[in-house]
Amino acid sequence: MSKRFWLILMSVLVAGLATLMVAVRSETVALALIERVLRTQMVSPLPAETLTVVVCGSASPLGSAPDRAQACIAVLTDQHFFIFDAGSGSQARLSQAGLPLGRLEGVFLTHLHSDHIAEIPDVNLSRWAGSGTTEPLAVYGPRGVEQVVAGFNQAYDTDRDYRVAHHGADFLPKTGGQAKALTVDPGVVFSEAGLTVTAFTVDHHPINPAFGYRVDYGGRSVVISGDTVNTPSLWAAAEGADLVFHDALARPVLEVMHKVALDVGRDRTAKIVMDVTDYHASLDGLQASADAAGIQRLVLYHLVPSPPNWVVSGFFERAVVAPSIVAEDLMRFELPSGSAVIHGP
Repeated sequence: MSKRFWLILMSVLVAGLATLMVAVRSETVALALIERVLRTQMVSPLPAETLTVVVCGSASPLGSAPDRAQACIAVLTDQHFFIFDAGSGSQARLSQAGLPLGRLEGVFLTHLHSDHIAEIPDVNLSRWAGSGTTEPLAVYGPRGVEQVVAGFNQAYDTDRDYRVAHHGADFLPKTGGQAKALTVDPGVVFSEAGLTVTAFTVDHHPINPAFGYRVDYGGRSVVISGDTVNTPSLWAAAEGADLVFHDALARPVLEVMHKVALDVGRDRTAKIVMDVTDYHASLDGLQASADAAGIQRLVLYHLVPSPPNWVVSGFFERAVVAPSIVAEDLMRFELPSGSAVIHGP
């Protein structure tokens, strides 16, 4: 094609972009665009007889990745809605995914580190405001969950009073803004309407107990590891699962971080960086373990360190073989009942 053609095409594109920018500055056009986006976010029906999984947090506390919230995996059907952990930033991701927070049934905590519990109050506020329920949010977790939940309930008591006074007790019953703790042990911890959640122990020493969870529904299954090293107990519990979300640590990157921290005199940072390497799962061997356990798809999450760029991301990506992948926030997987198909990235 001639140079003149490309010049005309470029002129048309620039003119079109300029027209669009002027149009968006019009309040009428801007509001119409906002309405369209909101309708897309607020109206997202779940497919029937399907296990839906959404990544609402794939980061760890170590590293910097502004496009990743901390640990959170949402698991839904058209009758159920649970999240597994609620790290910092996860409530915003849940909202961005258009998930029906008003019908959230509960939170399952793998353990009680701050990056797995920090957002429980915000998630609960969205649930309470979205439903007007009188029922406290169920928070399942290992020993110590009672103290965590009691602390959140106390810390947010005045906030609840303010909101009830503003909106009215009929609209926001105060009890619905609270949470209730349910301590779990290994084994089946929830079973209702065809969905079963099973807790199993993982190795995050010295944190004890620490759990992973397996969710089964309609012949499909998803496993969430929580924080752990690569341990046989997890693969035994996950055997034959469709999806496994597994903690992952890029040790070569941490070794460089450790060296640089020592070189510049940041000894405390250097110690913390190396300390975390003994209670997270090194990338070496994760794919092989998943293959041996008959896992259909391994998904690396709780990435240590949280990748700030494509260079660091590459260490995680090279550790898995398709269809296994590295999680990104807002990834969505759909597992239809009675099928082996996984719809998603």
